Amino acid sequence: MNKRALIIGLIYCVIVIAFKLFILLGGYAFNTKFGFYYSHIVSVFFILPFFYIAIRSAREKDNGGVIGGKDALRIGLTVLAVAMVVLSVYNYMESGSQFFKEAAIKHYNSETYLNVLKEIAAKVPDKLKAEDFPKIIQEQITGLAPGKATTAKLIPLLLIGLSGAFVTAMFMKRSRR
Repeated sequence: MNKRALIIGLIYCVIVIAFKLFILLGGYAFNTKFGFYYSHIVSVFFILPFFYIAIRSAREKDNGGVIGGKDALRIGLTVLAVAMVVLSVYNYMESGSQFFKEAAIKHYNSETYLNVLKEIAAKVPDKLKAEDFPKIIQEQITGLAPGKATTAKLIPLLLIGLSGAFVTAMFMKRSRR
């Protein structure tokens, strides 16, 4: 296993965890559109430059500017594997924390979430009625499970990571001339 890819994967994880902690502890996780909808996907796409850095580093430092597609893909997948393991542990701990649960419950019981439900009900009045709101809110609160949240965050990382590692490896491979 390439040590450098392992270290680069860990650096990615530290940056993503710091970003997620900033969003969560800053109160942006449920109170802003970016924090609620886009912060996770931004952190997932942020792995792409780390694939490039890891493969470029291995190509230039270890192989004298030459690297095969298989080796480049192996390095990219090493970065992805480290990210998936470390971020899965972090996401499980975050979504299981009392701070997260309290913030989520506060959000689901807020006027903001009620307005979101009203907007949805206005778009599909035959499927969602105002008398269903308390039931929906209660289902959201009881559905706060660390395993479910971790899986929901792991799948996009897996899909973007696999395709990103493959594409980066194919662009970065270089043979002897």
